[in-house]
Amino acid sequence: MNMTLRYILRGLVFFIFLMLASCRITGVSEKSENQEDGNYNSAKNISFMEVDTKIKPNYDPNSRSSSNLIVNIALDGSENIAVWEETLDFAQENNVKFTFFIVGVHLLQDSLANLYNPPRRERGRSDVGFGGNKTRVESRLNMLRRAFREGHEIAGHGNGHWDGSEFTYEDWISELRQFEYFFRNAYQINEILDPDPNEWKAIADSIVGFRAPLLINNKEMYKALKDMGYIYDTSLVLALSTKYRYRYDDVIIFPLNSLNTEYGKTISMDYNFLMLDQGRELGAGARMLNEYRRYFLQARENGNAPIQIGHHFARWNEGEYWWALKEFVFEHCKSEFTACVTFSERIRLEDVHFFN
Repeated sequence: MNMTLRYILRGLVFFIFLMLASCRITGVSEKSENQEDGNYNSAKNISFMEVDTKIKPNYDPNSRSSSNLIVNIALDGSENIAVWEETLDFAQENNVKFTFFIVGVHLLQDSLANLYNPPRRERGRSDVGFGGNKTRVESRLNMLRRAFREGHEIAGHGNGHWDGSEFTYEDWISELRQFEYFFRNAYQINEILDPDPNEWKAIADSIVGFRAPLLINNKEMYKALKDMGYIYDTSLVLALSTKYRYRYDDVIIFPLNSLNTEYGKTISMDYNFLMLDQGRELGAGARMLNEYRRYFLQARENGNAPIQIGHHFARWNEGEYWWALKEFVFEHCKSEFTACVTFSERIRLEDVHFFN
């Protein structure tokens, strides 16, 4: 076997490992918009052919004056109270609004785990644990209230963080209804005094967005999201232009973006960089920051096409990725030309500028 063939095989093995490790993303295709065909259609997952676009482009590459460059930064999880406090403090100081994708069972005390009946699993099971003791649950509820008051968005991230690729429509409806029940009734379920029931209702009513656990989705999920009143989803990674607004079954899709790095392809999410950086952790944060900077420049070149970045309630690689995200915010979110906003605010801004 010559050196060229060995190099190709080694690269192929690494690429396969990366794609399997990176949250088992479904609906991903390396084909460009001009190469769409039926060969990538699946019985379950959303294909290029099924993602509908608005006819009118959102962004004109020849003119950047129509709107600011929109940046959506989201955090998945919600468990760690210290991370909540640090994140909200940082956002308040730096003119940035986050979208928080919340895990429903983190609003249940550990002793109440059996209230959760997950699809196709034993009752009381969760891949991401539960809410801890009563004091921790109350602290988390306080963090959610603070986030809402300070202009951040609360959205759904399911309950047990399961692989939903085989979920039926009924499975997804069950998962979404249980999430809504746990959220709306968090104070009563945990026997905690609700200081302002009207405010809590307003927070629950504001939840219109979703991100599937592990980014794994299927067609049944979108049907369930529509029927449960969700407006948008951020679970897909598509090689599609961010210059357009995408829909599936009346649910707006904001896809995460594929990034080409020096070590291979990944997406704009900290966990995926963690997988990419295995064995070369030194300097991981600086590499991420450089990729985000490149991402920003590409967005500018495409007429201020929106940016989406997804992180977690974690401080992987000794906080390197959190540092990189903060540096990105320092550089761009304080600019008068950039709007670092929630997904719901993005919908409003795009409607004002492009869809009247």
